[in-house]
Amino acid sequence: MTNENWLEAQYSVLGSVLISPEVLPKVIQQTRPADFSGTCSTVYQAMRKLFQESVPVDPVSVLGLIGQEYRDFIVQLMQITPTAANVDHYIRLCREQAKVIAARSIGSSIAAADSSEDIRKLLDKANALMVDKPSLKITTMSDALKSFMDRHTGEAKYITWPVLELNDRLYAELGDFILIGGYPSSGKSAWSLQCARHWAQGMKVGFFSLETSSEKLFDRQMSSMIADLSMDDIKRNRISNSQWEKICSLSSEIVGMNLELIPAAGMTPADIRSVTVMRGYQIIIIDYVQLLSASGGNRTEQVTNISLALHRMAQDMRVMIVALSQLKRKGDDSTPESSDLRESGQLEQDADIIMMLKLEKKDQPDGNRELYITKNKEGTCPKILLAFDGKHQSFSKAQRTGDVLGKYVADGKRIKRRNKSAAAEGSDSQMTMLPDDYKVPF
Repeated sequence: MTNENWLEAQYSVLGSVLISPEVLPKVIQQTRPADFSGTCSTVYQAMRKLFQESVPVDPVSVLGLIGQEYRDFIVQLMQITPTAANVDHYIRLCREQAKVIAARSIGSSIAAADSSEDIRKLLDKANALMVDKPSLKITTMSDALKSFMDRHTGEAKYITWPVLELNDRLYAELGDFILIGGYPSSGKSAWSLQCARHWAQGMKVGFFSLETSSEKLFDRQMSSMIADLSMDDIKRNRISNSQWEKICSLSSEIVGMNLELIPAAGMTPADIRSVTVMRGYQIIIIDYVQLLSASGGNRTEQVTNISLALHRMAQDMRVMIVALSQLKRKGDDSTPESSDLRESGQLEQDADIIMMLKLEKKDQPDGNRELYITKNKEGTCPKILLAFDGKHQSFSKAQRTGDVLGKYVADGKRIKRRNKSAAAEGSDSQMTMLPDDYKVPF
């Protein structure tokens, strides 16, 4: 394609409007001034102005706005466009070629740039070109009912979590924007790494770390995957022969894991978008959101722009984005809330799910964590107690005596009902009893 092809596409779009004015709302909605050049831009801007002022758009009204010197050009536009039936195709060609021309211009500017900062800004501009203007989509009730029946027939499938109790509470899907908040040392990174490893069993996951090296992240992963390999063993290089054997036995599982670690210091949301497209990630994790770079006059504006960019990216690309966030310092031991997310209320507004990690007891840094779901657009907001294994940087559902006793009583009642049913049916088989190795709470 060349500039000539772009001009032909512009002519066809504008000619379609002139011979069939009813297509103008579609053209206005799906195109931008940057999609047109030269004389075509002048005609397009005139059509937009007439449309916004509710003036009928035809050759006479357009010429009345831009001048009679454009008469021959208007006539030629109408003559070379035989029909407006293909206007959708013309619009796509026009927009695509506008992107190509703009990208070439940016490429020339990059070649002439004097600094890496100038190149970064130009690359951000190039990434912005790839974001299509959303098309208007109208759904009738008939379409909505058919979609409902298609979507809700069969087994419902959502993205699962390492702790099973969350699966019935959180309906996470690709396209969601999820935030994990907490104070320093609350376990945000460890929890997100455990989630990443869990998700990477079936999807491609990218972990963008803005403060921790890939080597340190992988050390934590190894400790959480191998039962008797503690972080102390790893940090002091005290890995025994038996531990090396276990590492070797898991090597194929580790290598086959669909998880990639990306050092992301200094990255912008546009940078993360580019890497995500290039590597084909389905889920990305950002540790943490306040460290991303963005434009803005102050930190609130910058984090607001970051949040908007990530939310848009999740929806446009159907990628689940999990971003870690710092909290405002409240100076007490109160329950964390969504409004505690640091530096911008936009984070709270944009997120589909917000979870908060908090030490159960401040004086026990290796003790249990309380996991609060403070925002859940499509479910309840539970609180779950997690046991934290500091040596292996991993979480599991904490089991208190009351939990174990409740399970024991429930299992006993269930087996008792089964025995009664068997007796009522006159079964000669042996009655079901609790197993000898069943764990009782005392």
